[in-house]
Amino acid sequence: MQLRKVLEVKNIHYRDILNGVNFDWHQGEIIALMGTNGSGKSTLARLLVGLAEPDEGEIHLEVDGVPAEWNKGKRWQEIGLVGQHPKRQTIGVTVAEELAFGLLSLGHNSDDVRSKVKELASSVGLGGKENQSPATLSGGERQRLVTAAILAIKPSFLILDEGLTMLDARAQANVLKLLFQARPETGQLWITHDAELAWQADRLLVLERGKLVDKGSPRGAFTFSEFCTLYGFSGLLDETTSDKGSTVEKRFAVDKRFSVIQNQTDLGITETVRRVLERQTQPALEWRQAHYATRLELNNTVKAGEFIGIVGPSGSGKTTLLESAIGLILPTEGQVFGFAERITKDSLSAWRRKTRLVLQEAGEYLIGRTVYHEIYYGETRRELETKRQSRVSYLEKFNLPASLLEAAPERLSGGERQRVALAAALRTSPEILLMDEPLLGLDAWSRIGIQTMISELKDVTILYVTHDLREVIQDADRLWLVEDGKVVLDCSKQSWKDHQEQFRAAGVRC
Repeated sequence: MQLRKVLEVKNIHYRDILNGVNFDWHQGEIIALMGTNGSGKSTLARLLVGLAEPDEGEIHLEVDGVPAEWNKGKRWQEIGLVGQHPKRQTIGVTVAEELAFGLLSLGHNSDDVRSKVKELASSVGLGGKENQSPATLSGGERQRLVTAAILAIKPSFLILDEGLTMLDARAQANVLKLLFQARPETGQLWITHDAELAWQADRLLVLERGKLVDKGSPRGAFTFSEFCTLYGFSGLLDETTSDKGSTVEKRFAVDKRFSVIQNQTDLGITETVRRVLERQTQPALEWRQAHYATRLELNNTVKAGEFIGIVGPSGSGKTTLLESAIGLILPTEGQVFGFAERITKDSLSAWRRKTRLVLQEAGEYLIGRTVYHEIYYGETRRELETKRQSRVSYLEKFNLPASLLEAAPERLSGGERQRVALAAALRTSPEILLMDEPLLGLDAWSRIGIQTMISELKDVTILYVTHDLREVIQDADRLWLVEDGKVVLDCSKQSWKDHQEQFRAAGVRC
């Protein structure tokens, strides 16, 4: 008979973030944990797995009602964590080594491990990539790899901190299948902003002002309009509430806090208009039979001022396409042009002054000492100080209050870091804006605010990568479907429904 385990969290306090957190988590139970950006969800996860110690309170493990030894040495076998940055969690030289590491550490037979690794890789769509380095995988593929590696050792408890956010619909369905299969022996805590995902949990917890509020069944919570309004949902898919005529998105869109006026940036509107008039007759980007070492092949054109929504399955080459647009990679064959000028190694410095790239894992490339320093990186100390006061209103549009300006970026939540990255990218009024899942890790209110800001950007050429067509369908001029390193579909926004089945077959949420 299998022993039943319960994780008891009692009166946890941590700095000014958590203030008396209490809950029991039963083996086999799936809990969804929600809350606004910066509410302490990831901090709680770190405390649970032993990466940090609470200032007050205790975390106990009970086995069939009897307190069990719970120390750092054994904790990794009992509880696993899929964090927001899977790149930081991979240690194997190859995908196979990553999947095998935990099993070999537990003493499993090497022949059995080889067989299991092949099975695991296939189950998460990484079959045939066993000998690849994890560094060559997309963000979604790394999430799948880390999840499979942890599930392989059969932990009693598993935390997924936005652990499914980088996955397309097909990949997420496959991983959810594995998670539900593991459910009898593995309790799961899904930290998420995704109401559709939370809907499938057994219980919903919400972190509010440092305390946990138990909402019971998520199916019940999402039917209450007050709850949905508070957390920015318009009811789950507008199917569980009758308040369909006044969605939160419509009410929120008119909030003046989220109005972006380009002449508030450092360049000024005169310079912006001059640049637009100068370039409006030229393609912003043009790939001419461009082939890259990363199997990317492009022969496409983007008009100045166009908004291109780029969708496709995980690992299809969407991020690589953005990297080619900013010149992080150059073609081995063919050519790429920006405003009719060829992009070469010698012209990269000038080209990148016109272009900004926001990646899906902002925490991987923020280098400023503070939030303020990151956003205005490259300025002199005098410029930073003399202009500081006049810039506060710009930063507040990204929900970055003055109290956060001196915080180190690595101390922020994932969603807060994403807002910092967006503020840094937009403050110089780039001519081309490249965004890779820019809403990743943002709570519902922040997502709506950032989408409103992006909608108001005029005369900026935008390439926007996402797994969710709903994010771009309102603003995009054209949609590109990327598969196997190629743009296999280029259609207007108006005709997307003619290709709906093709989008869905590729794992795109519609």
